Amino acid sequence: MTGIWRKDGDKWSLIGPSVYENEEELHDRVVDAPELLPLSGQPHLVAPYREVPLGGGSADVLAFESNGRPVIIEVKLSKNPEAKRPVVAQTLAYAAWLHGTTIEELEQVFLARHLAGSRLADAIEKAHGEGTIDREEFHENLAAHLDRGSFRLVIVLDDAPAQLVRLMGYLETITTDQITIDLVTVTAYEVNGAQILVPQRIEPGRDPEPDANRGLDRRRPSRRSSPLVTEGSDRFRDAIEELVADQVLAKRLRELTDWAERLAGEGLVRLDTGEGKQDYTLRLHLPDETATIAVLGLPSTAPENHYIWIQLGVTSRRAPNTRLALARAAGLEEQLERGNRAGGAEAITPELLDALTAAYREAAGKD
Repeated sequence: MTGIWRKDGDKWSLIGPSVYENEEELHDRVVDAPELLPLSGQPHLVAPYREVPLGGGSADVLAFESNGRPVIIEVKLSKNPEAKRPVVAQTLAYAAWLHGTTIEELEQVFLARHLAGSRLADAIEKAHGEGTIDREEFHENLAAHLDRGSFRLVIVLDDAPAQLVRLMGYLETITTDQITIDLVTVTAYEVNGAQILVPQRIEPGRDPEPDANRGLDRRRPSRRSSPLVTEGSDRFRDAIEELVADQVLAKRLRELTDWAERLAGEGLVRLDTGEGKQDYTLRLHLPDETATIAVLGLPSTAPENHYIWIQLGVTSRRAPNTRLALARAAGLEEQLERGNRAGGAEAITPELLDALTAAYREAAGKD
């Protein structure tokens, strides 16, 4: 539970959150300080433009990661009926409209009012200083993201309805590496005349904790509809000990976990463990985004059928020089642009692990 406590004499008391008078107030916080948003991968956001016309509506905020990736941000108060499901459809509609546009269309049509004839890179450097971005790299990446529809979608609220959390968790489970989804709450407090903001990224896979300042949540606990996610590989190791009786198989799975942890130790990956209804997954995220090149899977009822999932689309984007060797090692030469399960234990060969290591090294710029 998020809260701020104040000590008056010998007594501690919990300070209740302030109420946003309207959505404009929350909009202002996001545009004034986009860095306060705790987004996955911790990207640096630049050029937050407000009320950008996309299709038949206007995106609340359109910003950009410093590497050129567009970020569509929708801001809602939880009391708004659109804060449950409609906000998701609205955000996806804006992304669909932006998909396939050129940089020229972006600058001269969608951002024309904001840029007033200047280039986007010029505006960024004017606001943040000369040399803030590598202009050539920024434009190259931006063009690629627009062409592929590779966007970050962010929904910001004062409080996240449980229905929205479940929906966002499901979307994160089924979406490809092209889309990154963040659900963020920004709670405001007044402390001695100063405004304190407490931003929090809501992790998909679990309902938000009830706020003590809003009374007790008397609903029955809901069944988890998406994987429970924990940082690191400890939960995956625990699952091996709980599920696997065969010591040879257990040793092999521990060795695979060792391999993943070595990559994490070198700063090549960020690990987390997903606990679903049917299997456990050890996900090897790229350190600077949520995408993965590889995921290790351990079925709960048949651990001997463990598998590895290869995302060749991510490899094409982040490690193009090693994708062919990886596809060959995985037996996926015919599917270079698609993710595919490489198979069970027989497919997880030393050659495949070496190829994956090389891909992660290239993605991290350490090849």
